[in-house]
Amino acid sequence: MSENQQPVVSSAQPVVDYGSTIRTESQRRPTFIPFESPRRYSKMGHSSLSGHEGQDRLQRLEYFLNVLNQMCIGFITIYMTYITTRTGLSGTSLHAWLVTIGFSFFMAEGVMIHYGGNVLTNGYKRQTKTTIHWIVLTLGGGCGAAGALIKMIQKGFLFQTTHGKLGLTAFILCILAMTSGVAALFSPRVKKLITPLLNKTFHNFLGFACFVIALVTQYYGYQTGYFKSRSETDFQILMKCITLTSLVLTSYGPLKALYQKCKSISQQF
Repeated sequence: MSENQQPVVSSAQPVVDYGSTIRTESQRRPTFIPFESPRRYSKMGHSSLSGHEGQDRLQRLEYFLNVLNQMCIGFITIYMTYITTRTGLSGTSLHAWLVTIGFSFFMAEGVMIHYGGNVLTNGYKRQTKTTIHWIVLTLGGGCGAAGALIKMIQKGFLFQTTHGKLGLTAFILCILAMTSGVAALFSPRVKKLITPLLNKTFHNFLGFACFVIALVTQYYGYQTGYFKSRSETDFQILMKCITLTSLVLTSYGPLKALYQKCKSISQQF
């Protein structure tokens, strides 16, 4: 080989790649994405899960209390129907049965129609709930007012006992609540006189007050001679406790809705 000739490097000579950029990027991409994503989404998922767990527990508690309330309402209705119908529905028996069916059953169910924890109507649409609300409360108000009117006629509209005075108050509130309910139904027509929100809030207040007074009247009704002559003392105490339990559990939903309406009114004024 002469001195002017240079060594020839073959193009077929194997070349070792000690770290090409293509290979490095392909290795970094899979490790980069999993490294950041789990840490970020794990924090969000934890806080969201805690909130859902709290809501689920509260909802399950409300469902349980509502089922307990339904049992109390059913027991009162069935037992009062039993003791009033076994001797014939006339006079005081008819009065006791009508006010129990009207106030303790229909009105109690009616004021809970829109309550989210009501296991009976939770799956219905709002329009369907509203329709059921009007039907049930119309039946309740009609039966309760008729039952109270029967006793008022018998007594000549003169009441001296706590049971009688509260019954008269419940009757008046029932008439006012039904009247305001009709106005609430046609609220667009009367909005020139009073806003629909104020009218519906007033209607809810009257209906709730009527229900509370009616259940307290029923409580004192267990102390009357009619009920004492048909049940033992221990059973009278049991009926009082069940009636008060139903009153408290039924009042939660209407009070919650009334609070929301009052809050909305305060924001407007």
